[in-house]
Amino acid sequence: MYFLLSKSAMNRLLKQIIHLPIKLIFFLFGSINASASKQNLFNRLKSKVFSQWMCLRFNCQNCTFDYPFGYRHGNRFFKIGVGNRFAKHTILTARSRYKDKTYKPEVTIGNNCIFGGYLHLTCCNSITIGNDVLTGRWVTITDNSHGECSADETNIPPASRPLWSKGKVIIEDSVWIGDKATILPNVTLGKGCIIGANSVVTKDIPPYAIACGNPAKVIRYIN
Repeated sequence: MYFLLSKSAMNRLLKQIIHLPIKLIFFLFGSINASASKQNLFNRLKSKVFSQWMCLRFNCQNCTFDYPFGYRHGNRFFKIGVGNRFAKHTILTARSRYKDKTYKPEVTIGNNCIFGGYLHLTCCNSITIGNDVLTGRWVTITDNSHGECSADETNIPPASRPLWSKGKVIIEDSVWIGDKATILPNVTLGKGCIIGANSVVTKDIPPYAIACGNPAKVIRYIN
């Protein structure tokens, strides 16, 4: 059988064999019915096993991925540092192909970042996140949209339009992003800046600035 498989197919098969015990343990933990104290222990063990499995998937170390996870796509396009935490229902996608069009996505995440629940990060171009970044819940970070919002596309359903990126997203070190904020393409968030809850960021925010609103505007600087 070995000689019938290509090298890439053989590598995928070996990965599945390695991941099988982790999947089995995870399934068993999920099916156990126990007292509250024992269930808490099982949940911690389940979270630990799930994090280890996801670290294998994303080829990262010492990161925490809370269960249940939302969705992931394009793991190979992610470069994730150490000590990061992704809360429940996180969605991480990097699209190299969509509607017969190809892309070269790159997602780089530094160290010791904490991402709140329901984070939605989607990339077809480039998203770079520094160290010690903190986000609230329901935050969206995207470098793309469905089409260019031009008159020529009005007769094409939005989901059928090719992805289009206006530019890269760069989030520098120690940025704090509040709940339900949206970071749109071609935006740089400077080091140490704060983005208020529910803000929609359409332009660069300078370092150590506090910005909020839709579109987000600088209201003051951190002294």
